[in-house]
Amino acid sequence: MIPNDHDTNTIPATLDLADHGRMALNGVLGSLNPSLGYECAFLTFFDSNPPYMLHWSSMVSGVMPKYVEALPLLRLMSGSREQLDVQDGFMQAMLRNMAGDGLVYDRMSPERPWNTGVGYGEKGWNEDYACMAGNGRLLAGLTYWQQTTGDAQWKALAARTAERMLELAIVRDDLAWYPNPGLGNDYSYPRVSGWTTTEPPKGPKEGYEGATMFYHLTPLKGFLRYFRLSGDERFLTLARQFANLGMQQKFWGAANDTDPAAGGERGHFDVHVHAMLSPVRALLDYGLAAGDERALMFARDAYEWARQMGVPRLGLFCNTPDTGHEGCTGADVVALAIALSDAGLGDYWDDVEQVARNGLVESQMTDPAEMRRVAEAGPERRPGEDWIGPPIAKAIWKDKLRTVFPGQDMVDRVTERSVGAFGFIVGAARMEMLMHCCTANGAQGLYFAWEGIVRRMGDGAEVNMWLNRRSPWLDVFSHLPHEGKLEIRNKTMKRITVRLPGWAMRADVRCRMNGRPATPPWVGNRMVFDGLCGGESLVIEVPVRTARAECTLSYMPGYKVNRGGTSGPRLACRFRGNTVVEVETVSAGAGITEYDGYRVFRRQHMQAGKAPRNPMPTYVHAERVIRW
Repeated sequence: MIPNDHDTNTIPATLDLADHGRMALNGVLGSLNPSLGYECAFLTFFDSNPPYMLHWSSMVSGVMPKYVEALPLLRLMSGSREQLDVQDGFMQAMLRNMAGDGLVYDRMSPERPWNTGVGYGEKGWNEDYACMAGNGRLLAGLTYWQQTTGDAQWKALAARTAERMLELAIVRDDLAWYPNPGLGNDYSYPRVSGWTTTEPPKGPKEGYEGATMFYHLTPLKGFLRYFRLSGDERFLTLARQFANLGMQQKFWGAANDTDPAAGGERGHFDVHVHAMLSPVRALLDYGLAAGDERALMFARDAYEWARQMGVPRLGLFCNTPDTGHEGCTGADVVALAIALSDAGLGDYWDDVEQVARNGLVESQMTDPAEMRRVAEAGPERRPGEDWIGPPIAKAIWKDKLRTVFPGQDMVDRVTERSVGAFGFIVGAARMEMLMHCCTANGAQGLYFAWEGIVRRMGDGAEVNMWLNRRSPWLDVFSHLPHEGKLEIRNKTMKRITVRLPGWAMRADVRCRMNGRPATPPWVGNRMVFDGLCGGESLVIEVPVRTARAECTLSYMPGYKVNRGGTSGPRLACRFRGNTVVEVETVSAGAGITEYDGYRVFRRQHMQAGKAPRNPMPTYVHAERVIRW
């Protein structure tokens, strides 16, 4: 019998990203409306009684492709079999939609009066349109389905989408772009009229979203994953042409930058964070696929700039005082930090773990009792009445909360359906609403971090973060933040390397193998346990102390809160390792409105000296994981 500190039938009840993935599946599928072709809601408000979901224009081609990406990732990491009927209905609806030419369209129909009438698009231009950025993500998602099923139909479907996106690209002088005719979402293709202009973008903040590069570089995610699947060099060439356009200095740079020219060359920006980190991710993908050093350096510089605009230790990266941190953004930071680390462009694993343990999971609504508390305290609202919305909604839609179109809102089981969905964090204190673009993107961040915990490398495995994960190769169980202790239960590996977190001191580390002291050699900041036979139990311990720090949330440059010499919220924080266990607002900061929303960072239970125990999860994922 293998000696161990605890009964092998239980594990420490600490952060389990797989369980958050299970809840995220509920949030993703719960936002769908089966009676309306499985279209997703865009917004969910809890500050009314009853709470309600709201459909919005441009979700079908702009956001629902993210769902196509997220679903196979969440299934793989969690093993959940819940709501497979809803998932199947959604996927069949998406496949019917794209049956015409391979693209997914927002369809104009009497059932969807919000198609162009809310926010996006020229009023009166009633036509189907395809958001090209969204279809780029559709293409990536189809490659995920091919990987997880091995079914060639997904490659065939991806080929149709890819060919149509290639056909619609405007290419001149080794630059490529999609025009912006003004129908529907920014840079969308009108299905009947076709491109009514072929002009290239001219500045960084064009369109309703004010995020030119989001729409031009996000499609690269699909091009490059299809290139990896098919080997078709045309899509690597197309990615280069879009990247050539996207790295032009005129599309980058930040207000109040030290040198506007240098900032533009190095990926500085002052557009909202998700809208720029998504294209930076695509540039990094391109640089890695093409061996383009300029793109690699540009992506790393842009990531480093974004780090300085946020508080990585809290996992928060704020747009403005009003809108705060989007759940979308945590996934972008995690993906970039992992990809840069994998590429040898830096060691950002502490960034990944800090974001995952803090801002990412706090952006996810997981407490139905707290959701009900907010709703019961809100004003009464009958279905179909004008919006009731929190301060964040009033900040984004400054004119007024609009009249609801017939069929636009849903009130059925909103709380139950929203468990696991993602939203905004305002002032590190509360969430005010859910945006399901964030649900679909934030959920993927859970997978990225989960997949990065343990990697198989031949007959060995690398443990990059002290987080929980069961795998076919070994199991990792962390006692953090209660204790600085990591249990590893080897299954078949001959060699295991374990990265030491940045907060831990190498001299303090103590290791045991099968209950006996062990002294592994080090390579950099990694312990190497070699010559293993399988079945070993490793325990690594290092003191974890409570560290106190004050953190100021900053906002993207150019907003008056920065120019006027004032700052964002100042927070008194207590950290144990990479986990913040307490956050207290010292100063609310400029632009923050008092509001009783869904409270975040309620972490008193994390301050105990010993972790409680949970039964051992039964699910272990398959040997092959999705290459994202």
